[in-house]
Formats: sequence, C-alpha cells, structure tokens
Amino acid sequence: MLIKPDSWRQRSSRPGSVIDMFSRTGLRIIGMKLCRMSVAQALEFYGPVRDVLRSKLAPGIGTRARQVLEKELGITLPQSIEAELAQSVGVPFAQKQFEDIVEFMTGSRPALCQGADLEADGKVKSLALVYEGEHAVQKIRDVLGPTDPTKAPGGTVRSEFGSNIMVNTAHASDSAANARREMGILKLHEGNFVPLVTRALAELGL
Repeated sequence: MLIKPDSWRQRSSRPGSVIDMFSRTGLRIIGMKLCRMSVAQALEFYGPVRDVLRSKLAPGIGTRARQVLEKELGITLPQSIEAELAQSVGVPFAQKQFEDIVEFMTGSRPALCQGADLEADGKVKSLALVYEGEHAVQKIRDVLGPTDPTKAPGGTVRSEFGSNIMVNTAHASDSAANARREMGILKLHEGNFVPLVTRALAELGL
C-alpha cells in the first residue's frame, strides 16, 4: 500500500489517520519505506496503466471530438471518423493522463526528463507499507475503496480523503503478484524509515 503525495503536501494527521483506518483489517505491517519515486520508477510502476487508459479513454474521446467538430463547424460527420479521431486525439489525450499520473507521483513531467533526470529521486514523497495476513489484498482494497472517491462508500479511505481519480490518497496492489512487482520497483527491501525516525527523535532530544 502506498500513501500518495497529496497526503504529504502539508503537515497534518492524515497519514496517521490513513494507517489507523487500515489497522481495522487486523493485518500486520511487516515493511515500510519512505519513497521519493523517480520518473523511471513511476514509468515502470504505472506502465500497465498506460494501455488501460488508451483502451478506455481513446474511443470516448473520439466520439467527443466528432461531436465538438460538428457543433463548431456546423456540419455532420460520418460516425466512422470516430476511429480516426480516437487515434489522432484520443491516444494523445490518454498519454497526457498517464503523464499527469507520473508527474503527480514524482513531481516531474516525464516528457521533460532525460538521462540522469529519469533516475533522480522524485520531488515529492510517498510512504510504502507492506501488510501481511490472510486475504490481505482484498482486505486492504475494501478499506481503501474504489479509484473514484465520489463512488467510494462512506468510511473508506478514499471517501474520507480522496479528491478525484488521480488524487485519491493511496494506492493498493490488486494481487499478490503485483504487490511483489511493485515492491521490487520501489526496492522495499532497502527500507529507510527506521533511520529517519531515529534521526528525528535524536534531533528532538528523545
């Protein structure tokens, strides 16, 4: 599970509240890492989303583009043109949505990054947590709620804290296999949270 950058924009109790909500599951936290996801990591992490966005968004954008052109130009276009518009307008629109996600998660626009910039630590942070227990994936996703916060049941994390489909507080793996893939991308075996907490406590003289 990943608490996204929108929970860290200002000092607040939100991250702790989110973790408290997931504690309802009775699952155990066995790993934790404060992440500044690089653009390269985000491109790999969200790579599967790119094709999903294209397949879901491009056809609808093709239809909308035809309707807008008809209204603006006062002409009737054949419905068959929607397939062309889906490719010429819908696919670039889907790519923009994908880049918006990567920018939100890293603080950098992937199209503006190259070379070492792709591998550099991100400008925003997330907190990755690994939960263990029976039916862990489903339990976490039940507490998290649907991707769209407006459709999330009351009492779920996204209904409480989410703003929209992208700025929706947290991410949760949808299978054990994807959890392993995502943990590898974020190098969860290189946990860095304990040293950060120790340093912060030392600075406070505790």
